[in-house]
Amino acid sequence: MKIKLVLLSLLLGMVVLNYAQTTPSSDPFDVQMRFYKSALKNYDLQAATVALYTMQALKPERTDLNDSLALLYFAGERYPQAYLIGEEILRNNTKRNDILELVAVSKQNLGLVKEALADYEKLYADGKTLFCLYQMATLQYQLKRYGECVASLDQIIGNPESEKQKVNIRVQNGSQDVAMRAAAYNVKGICALELNQSEAAKENFTKAVQLAPEFVLAKGNLEATSKKETVPAKTTTTPAKTSTTQKH
Repeated sequence: MKIKLVLLSLLLGMVVLNYAQTTPSSDPFDVQMRFYKSALKNYDLQAATVALYTMQALKPERTDLNDSLALLYFAGERYPQAYLIGEEILRNNTKRNDILELVAVSKQNLGLVKEALADYEKLYADGKTLFCLYQMATLQYQLKRYGECVASLDQIIGNPESEKQKVNIRVQNGSQDVAMRAAAYNVKGICALELNQSEAAKENFTKAVQLAPEFVLAKGNLEATSKKETVPAKTTTTPAKTSTTQKH
């Protein structure tokens, strides 16, 4: 919910910046803009979406409205629409890394793992952010590219900032924010299990728990490994909605 509210604030801010109307107007576009702003304030995503499409029909030249539409669909977790509109924006401007991240996360949620990985690789090549590198590692794991995954995780672990930055991990009853370095050790441990390296797995799970004693998945994986169980607890990262909402 916090991420969604941040996105809606961004949308409303975009409206204020792009539209300076000091007095009420009966112009159809102005009416729809006021309707759109009211819908956003009340978190009525469906009504806001209708207003945006109406504004686009009234003024097709306002291609900038696509940005708001993509963010609106993304805030409502309507990833197919966010992905399609985001791709359209990128066709016109390949340098929009904010939209590329939105598309990457949408693909990730749609199960388009290879495609999402390719997008994160582009983002990482441009910005070298730990967040993108961690997302790459989790996608490499899903694709069973364990060597690449471990190499990515080692880069994260070796970066001092990974102790400060947080990632959101899905757990059985919700989600949990943990230090990225601890999360990286946990995924590295799971890779070791996949490769039948139980001692290395236990070592990595132990390091994850030492860094984050309340890390539910790492604790469960460590316990299972200690009992010589070979099935790790599921590990999934909740993709951040936009780069502006990352927790540090």
